[in-house]
Amino acid sequence: MTTPNHRLRITAFWLFVIACAAGAIGYVRLRTGSAATAPASEVLLFNQMEATAAARLAEVRAAPYVLFLSTRAEAAGQIGVAPIASPGSQTLFQSEVCERANFTRSHGVCLVLNRNSMQPRAFLYFLNPQFQTVSQLPLAGLPIRARISPDERYAATTVFVTGENYASEDFTTRTTIFDLNTRTAIVDLERFTVERNGAPFRNTDFNFWGVTFRADGNRFLATLGTGGRRLLVDGDLQRRHFRVIADDVECPSLSPDQHTIVFKRQRARGAGWQLWGMDLASGQSWPVTEDGRQVDDQVEWLDESHVIYGMVASQGLPEYSLSVWVSDARPGAGMNQSVFLKSAWSPAVIR
Repeated sequence: MTTPNHRLRITAFWLFVIACAAGAIGYVRLRTGSAATAPASEVLLFNQMEATAAARLAEVRAAPYVLFLSTRAEAAGQIGVAPIASPGSQTLFQSEVCERANFTRSHGVCLVLNRNSMQPRAFLYFLNPQFQTVSQLPLAGLPIRARISPDERYAATTVFVTGENYASEDFTTRTTIFDLNTRTAIVDLERFTVERNGAPFRNTDFNFWGVTFRADGNRFLATLGTGGRRLLVDGDLQRRHFRVIADDVECPSLSPDQHTIVFKRQRARGAGWQLWGMDLASGQSWPVTEDGRQVDDQVEWLDESHVIYGMVASQGLPEYSLSVWVSDARPGAGMNQSVFLKSAWSPAVIR
């Protein structure tokens, strides 16, 4: 029987194979001709400094689109864009090799492993709309989450300071809020006060991750891990304060109308995750995907009723096994998932 740890090792192996294949191939296919004549299923890789790259990016941005990170062997970790109406038409741009990333129309953040020395373990790269690096800051651990607020004022990053996955017993995280205008760190979430049932709440094992911002940027939801439990907390950046509002919620993602979240729920420790939806006003929750799937991603809302997310499939070539899937997140839609964007993960929707 396949154990949870064995499944995690398999997932890590596929990701390792993708990264090694990218290094072994040692090249990228540059296409400098007109992208407009390419078939819808073709993948184009541009140097973002070329004029053709700017033209292609402007073409894609004329309609709603999704940004993502490629898992193709020849372009692992490169930034990609695709029209929502035809996600098979991918355009990739040479960039830093991002472990996680998030984007809005005007800003991007790319979390990059330090492959040259032991410290710092990673960097946060601030990107302009052309995916060029504007500045960088050190990060204290392995990158796992990144989010930008809808008002484009703040970014949140999470790293593993110790441990390498949520199934380990002794992992610790660090989640930091950054000001995108000054490109400086504002605060670590460990400095926030926490309230539960109207009383102060504090344990020595607090870990925070999975930030999802509300529309105003100041308020946000996140996961608080303590005592083996995953709590949903409502945060206020100005007050540096959290309020616990639900239990058994991990990596929430807030819907465009701010009324619903989709989140991960681990049914059996180490056995993968299941996506659930929750109405924030009533607390009603419902399953979105089948149990035990390898969803190691924070979902992104494609529209008012569908979410997209990176998921590892149980079969197929390494570069195709990690792709972006889509699910109908409405109550009563049933447990459902299908491939939305092949060889991709860490999606961000720009409407």
